[in-house]
Amino acid sequence: MFYIQREDFVMKKISGFLLLSMLAVQGLVAQKTIDWNQRMEPAFYEWVFGFGFNTVNNSGAQFKELTNVDHYAFGRIPFYGSLETNIAHRWKVKGILSLNYFTDGKVFDGQTIKGKSVGGNDAGYGSIDLLASYYLIDNDTYEPYLSAGMGLSHFGDYVALENPQRYVTPTEMFTFNLGFGIRIWFSEHWGLNLDALGKWGIGVGSTNHHQSHLGVLYKI
Repeated sequence: MFYIQREDFVMKKISGFLLLSMLAVQGLVAQKTIDWNQRMEPAFYEWVFGFGFNTVNNSGAQFKELTNVDHYAFGRIPFYGSLETNIAHRWKVKGILSLNYFTDGKVFDGQTIKGKSVGGNDAGYGSIDLLASYYLIDNDTYEPYLSAGMGLSHFGDYVALENPQRYVTPTEMFTFNLGFGIRIWFSEHWGLNLDALGKWGIGVGSTNHHQSHLGVLYKI
């Protein structure tokens, strides 16, 4: 019963965040009628869909051992989807939904996951993020950008090799996000996106982590 109630609570938080995100996007798009009309992109109603892979680092090592593959989650369903649109000249707003898993041997907040393959449990990860991005240059092929925004992250339950008798319960947290990335266009409609996003947990007991995305873009 506890887990059913907890899942209901998580779904309510995610649903509420999605509703707030949609209202925020609607409000930003409505600004096209106000005093920054002269700064709009020529094709204001440009929508860009993205889909691909993501990795998550919640090892607790901060900027140490960034090349250690055991610090990065990339298991089972490491996918993401995104939707982005213009709000002003060089400014865009984007929503991202990500899923991933910390499997056996991955470092999670300073401990090593005892995964499902060895009798433990893989720690699931899910996040919803709403970002505003500023594109640094006007270019039809290469578009580097900076991003900032908010998100909601979920870390699933797990058991650590260091303390296999202790069951770590799931955690949800709101995050403040900062990052950078680049879009590369190969044609009028198809492109590639690569980015890195730092996520700072808000609230007591929250942890910081970072996430990267690599995916395909389709523009309409």
